Amino acid sequence: MGLASVLRRVQEGVTIAVVTVGLLMVANWGAEKVLVANPSILLSHDELVAQNFKSQRISLTKGYDEKLWFDLPSDEAVRQMWDETYQGGVQFESYVHFRTHAFMGKYYHANENGYRDTREPGPWPPDPKNYNILFFGGSTAFGVGPYFATIASYLQDEMGAADGRKVYVYNFGRTSYINSQEKIVFERLLASGIRADMAVFFDGLNEFCFRDGKPSNWQLLEHLYNSFHDDYMARARGNDVATRWEFARQFFETLPLVRLARAAATRIASGSMPEYATKPSAAIGEEPSPPIKELEAVMDRYYANVKQISAVGDVSGVQTVFVWQPIPTYKYDTRHDPFVPNQLGCHVGSKFGYPLMRKRVDVLPPSPNFVWLADMQENLKEALYVDTFHYTAPMSRRIAVLIKEAILSRQMPAKAAAGQSRN
Repeated sequence: MGLASVLRRVQEGVTIAVVTVGLLMVANWGAEKVLVANPSILLSHDELVAQNFKSQRISLTKGYDEKLWFDLPSDEAVRQMWDETYQGGVQFESYVHFRTHAFMGKYYHANENGYRDTREPGPWPPDPKNYNILFFGGSTAFGVGPYFATIASYLQDEMGAADGRKVYVYNFGRTSYINSQEKIVFERLLASGIRADMAVFFDGLNEFCFRDGKPSNWQLLEHLYNSFHDDYMARARGNDVATRWEFARQFFETLPLVRLARAAATRIASGSMPEYATKPSAAIGEEPSPPIKELEAVMDRYYANVKQISAVGDVSGVQTVFVWQPIPTYKYDTRHDPFVPNQLGCHVGSKFGYPLMRKRVDVLPPSPNFVWLADMQENLKEALYVDTFHYTAPMSRRIAVLIKEAILSRQMPAKAAAGQSRN
C-alpha cells in the first residue's frame, strides 16, 4: 500500500470521525432541547405517579369541599397549603437514612429538630414539668395538610392535661417511615437526654409496603456509598495515580441523548400509570397478593420491634402505645372516596396483610398497650382521605379521640408517672 493510499484512508477516517462527532453533537443538542421543553421525561416511575395524581386532583375533587378536609378558611388557603406541601421533601439523617426536610411555611411547619409542630408547639427540649408525648409514624402521622390538622396536634388538643400537667405532643411522623426507623429515632432521642412520658407509634400502612424491612430508597444510599468507597480503594491501590475513568462514565451518562434513551427505556419497563375511578367505586386496586411469607415476615418484624420498644420504654420510664392505623383498603366503603386507583403499587401489601394481622392480633396482641383502629371507619359514610392514603382533618381528629380514649381507659398516664417515680 502506497503512501498516497494510506493518507487517503486516514483522511477518510478523520472525515468519518468528524461527521460522527458532528452528528452526535447535533443529536445531543436536539435531545437537550426536548428535555428542557419536557423535563417530566426524566422523572422516575414513582415521581410520574405522583405527578399523574397531582394533575388529576382537581377533577377528582369536584363536588367536595376541600376546606373542610384541611380545617382551612378558604380555597386560597388550600391552594397555598398544597404549594407548601410540594416544597417539602427529605434530607439525610444518620442511622435512619433520611428525615423530613425542615421547612417553616405558613401551614407546613417542619422544624430543624426533626419533628412537625402542633397547634400550640411545646418547648424543645421537652420540659419535664409538662406531660410530653412523642408521636411516631409515617406520612399519615406527619399529615398531608396544615400542621395543626394532624393526629398529633388533635391528640394534644384532646388530651389537654394528664397527671396534672399540660400535655405537649411532638409529631415525629416522617414520610415513608416504617416502625424499624421509628424505633431508632425513639432510642436516639432518649440517648440524647430527651425526657418524655409517653411514646405513641402509629403504624400499619408502610410496614406492608417496604416488606423487606429496609428504609425507602435504601438502594440510592447504598449505590452512593459503595461508589465512593470503590473509588477511594481504586485510588489507594494505585497510589493515588489511578485513572479516573468514572469521570468519563459520568460524562457519557449525563449526555442528553443518553439520558433521553434511558428515560425511554424506563417508560417502556415501568408500565402504565394508575387510573382513578371517574365515579367512586367499592373496588380499589387490582394487583395480586404478595407472597404470604413476605406478609408474615412483616408481622413478625413488627411484633419483635414492639417488644424491643416496650423494653426500652420500661427502663426509661416512658409509657409506650402502639396504634394500628386505618387504611382505605380495609373495611372502608370507598364509594364515598374520590381517590380510588386501579393500582396500589407497593401498598397492595396492606390490602392483603391487614386481614392476616387481624387474625394474629385476635390470638395474641403484640402489646398490652396495642390499639387496633383499622376498622374504626367501617360504618363511616363520607370521604375520609385527601388522597389515596392520607387522612382528612375530621378523620385525623377521630383517630386522635380514639387514641386518647384508649390511653385514658387503660390509665396509662398514671402508670407512666408511677414508672418514672421508680427510676
